[in-house]
Amino acid sequence: MHHAQPEGDSCFPGTGTLVWLAVLTLAVFAGLVSLVPPLPAAFTAYLFFTMALITLIDLRHFIIPDVLSLPAIAIGLLASSVLVPEGDRLAGLINGVAGAILGGGAFYLLRAVYFRFRGIEGLGLGDVKLAAVAGAWLGPAALAPACLLATLSAIAGVVLHGVLNGRRAIDARQPIPFGSFIAPAILILWIGQILDLGSLW
Repeated sequence: MHHAQPEGDSCFPGTGTLVWLAVLTLAVFAGLVSLVPPLPAAFTAYLFFTMALITLIDLRHFIIPDVLSLPAIAIGLLASSVLVPEGDRLAGLINGVAGAILGGGAFYLLRAVYFRFRGIEGLGLGDVKLAAVAGAWLGPAALAPACLLATLSAIAGVVLHGVLNGRRAIDARQPIPFGSFIAPAILILWIGQILDLGSLW
């Protein structure tokens, strides 16, 4: 799960993939805008595009570019402060900041402990930043379900990959694009939150 930052835009998908992803993003916005107001639908469309792009890039290159993760933290904090049905934007912002610090801090600590005892990087800094993204968008309360969903999905993916390749045992040294499992988990839980709050707007 090692992530090194890329040079230039070499890790990004081609124009055709980006166009299809943009079309899907517009479809997501159009579908949500009938259920929730335009602003939360727009935030969700942005998150869909970004998490889908991170999933594809990490799956292919084991990289989570800062150009995607860092703005997603800031926009997540904005979403947390703006999309508060009760109108308490400061509380929403504090919740997002607490989530980002908790998510990023927990993954950084896990990374440090793993390196201390195994001598290798179990998590890349890209995963740490993506965990901060999760916290910024979802808040502290949803971090555990997001991590659980991502972990179970990653385990299932590794097992399935091994079965399809005829392996009887899992190689612990095999790199795993964990960001490709964290990103969809963030999106799924965020959409769940938005739909749950939809009746309050």
